[in-house]
Parts: sequence; C-alpha cells; structure tokens
Amino acid sequence: MAYVLIALAILALIGAAALWRLDAQTRRPAAPQPVAPAPEAAETTVEGPEEDPAEEEPVYAEVVEEPELPAEPEVQEAPAETPETPAIPEPEPRPEPVRPATAHRSSGLQLPGSTRRERKAWAEERGFEFIRSDDYLVDEWARGAAAGGAAAKDIVSGWAYRHEMLLMDLGGTNVMAMRTGAASDVVADFRRGVVSDSGTAEPTDLVEVEQVGDFTAFGTDAGAVQRLIDIRVHTALDLMPSPVTAVWMESDWVLAQTARGSTAEDWEGMLAPLALLADAARVLPPRSRSGLSLRVEDFVPSRRMPAAPTRELVPPIPEEHEAREAVDIPPVLRPEEPLELPTRHAARGRGVVEPRSIGGDEIDPIADGAPIAHDDSIRVLRTTEARPTIFDDGEAADER
Repeated sequence: MAYVLIALAILALIGAAALWRLDAQTRRPAAPQPVAPAPEAAETTVEGPEEDPAEEEPVYAEVVEEPELPAEPEVQEAPAETPETPAIPEPEPRPEPVRPATAHRSSGLQLPGSTRRERKAWAEERGFEFIRSDDYLVDEWARGAAAGGAAAKDIVSGWAYRHEMLLMDLGGTNVMAMRTGAASDVVADFRRGVVSDSGTAEPTDLVEVEQVGDFTAFGTDAGAVQRLIDIRVHTALDLMPSPVTAVWMESDWVLAQTARGSTAEDWEGMLAPLALLADAARVLPPRSRSGLSLRVEDFVPSRRMPAAPTRELVPPIPEEHEAREAVDIPPVLRPEEPLELPTRHAARGRGVVEPRSIGGDEIDPIADGAPIAHDDSIRVLRTTEARPTIFDDGEAADER
C-alpha cells in the first residue's frame, strides 16, 4: 500500500510541474513586434483635366507625435520638527527561554522497515546492541503500550547515564525503558493530553493526582506519587521531547512511549530525562517481601525427614543438693627451678651408649640384593620361550 501511495504522489508532482510550466508560458510577456512604417497618404484625385506630372504637388508622410510623459511631481521637503525630549521607556520583562521544538518528518508516510533501519543505525552509532526480538521481555511490563501483551521486537539494548536502557517496538509503538534498580508495587503514570495511544482499556486502579507541566499524573497510591514529584520529576518532564505521549513507572522500570514518526533525535533527547526519572523512582516504597518468602511446605518432598526430637523438661533440683559442702582443693606445689625438657636446639648426650657396628643386630636387612622369593600358590607362571600351540590344532586334524 505504501508503494502505491508513493507512485500516486510522484504522478501528482509531475502533473503539478506540467501545470506550472504551462502557466509560466502563458504569463510570459509577448516579444515586441517591429513597428511598420506609416503608410503614405493617398493621393487626392481631382476631377478635371489632367495636369502635367511636373506640376504635381509633393506628398508628405504624416508624423506621429509621441505622447509626452507627465512631469514628476516635485518632492516637497517636510518642515523641520522641533525635537522633543524622548520619554524613558520602561524595562521590558525578560523573555523566558523557550525549548526548541524537535524536528520531525514532514509526513507520516514511511517505507516499510525504515524505522527498523533507523533504530539499527542509531544503535551502531551509540555502540549499543541490536536484536530482532526477545520473548523474555513479555512478562516485564503490563501497562501502557505493553498492556496488550505484544512481544518486543527491534530491540536496542545498552547503558546510558549508569542505567540499563532498552529501545523497542511494542505492538507498533516506540517505547524506551530504563531500569531503576529498585522494584516497587506503586505505579506512577504521567500522560500528555490524557489520551492513550495503545488502544487498550484504561486501567481502573489509577487515580488522578495532579498536573505536572504538560502531563497529568496518575497513580495507584496518591500519597506515594505526591511524595515522588519533586524538582527532578518537573525538570525531566519539561525536557521530554514533544513526541513523548506517556511516561510511567512500573516495577523496577521507568518507560516512555512516543507517537508514530519519532526520529533518532527524539530518542537521543529522551535518554537524560528518563535517567533522571529512574533516579527519582527510588523514592517509591519498596516491594513487600511477603510474597517472596519460600513456602517449603507446599513443595513435594524428595525424602521424608525425621521428626524433630521432643524436648524433655529437666526436673527441678531439690534444695538439699543446692547447699553443697565445700570441696577441699589440694594445694599445687611448684618447684623452685623449672624442669629442663629435652630440645633439639643443642646436642646433648644422656646416658651411656655402647659402640656397635651398623647392621650387626638380629633384624634382617631389607636391601641386601638377595633374590625375591615368589609365592606361586595362587597364580600360574608362564614362560614366553616356547611358541604358541593354539594354531597346531588344524594340522593335527588333517593328519588324522
């Protein structure tokens, strides 16, 4: 369908060019034609006798006098005015700085795949990663453009301003997401013009909180959203490009969706405000830990565990045993001089050692080179000197 519209547009341009050329030719001034000489006055014929040609009167051509142009009126000088003392002008108020509007395409007509190519080129320019689809992102969001459950495609992933960033196509809507780093059960939704572009039903759990610039703030907890809105949120929403139609905070993400026809300049201008909102989202109450507890009793056990032992109460000690007699502790007698223990720090001989030859005792030596006696009781020793006889069975059968 897009190619048909492009062909019709080209034909319309050709027709417009032809009409413009024809109109220019009709309005072109005609070339000045040469002035024909004035015709000679006709000779006056008089009835009567013919006259001699020598007596004919000469004929003179009529002289056409050119009309005189009217004289230009003389310019009269204005009388000199006496200078008056100028009044002191009041100081004008300083104009507020106006944010320049973001450039957009002149028309909504796009070639198929042009947005994908532009998104891929932007990813290569910024050093980001580009993938066609990611099914794991379906369960991440449930608001805004993601309410329809469409899978993300043409995904640009990277890091910007110390936050994980994703730029993707959700059901035909361009969405940019940044991770905040802290999950929260409170949803904050900011919409420009309070118009939903996703085509889905409006959520019923959102309540209107207040107006923030061009955006209207909604949330599941009005008090938490009011505490969220500070100078960072005001600055970020004021710096959002005009194609951004909605910004919302969900779980540990802050997302912004744009209208159709957004360009790389719009995506570049969304990075800093979205990172500022991701920092401000840490003010929201953290997610409750009650739903994250591990319920072991609901699992199927792999093996039965023994029951916990029962604790037996110790009977009280009777009073007669409490008053125990004092036990006599024998005194510890320590020698005046400490006992010298043997040490390897210095060689010292103790006792008398008789000289004797090494190996002259009754113990058999273990490395005298004698042959080792084999015990062949549990195995059969075979020699490899004789040839095998397994191949002689066939010859013996032939001899028989």
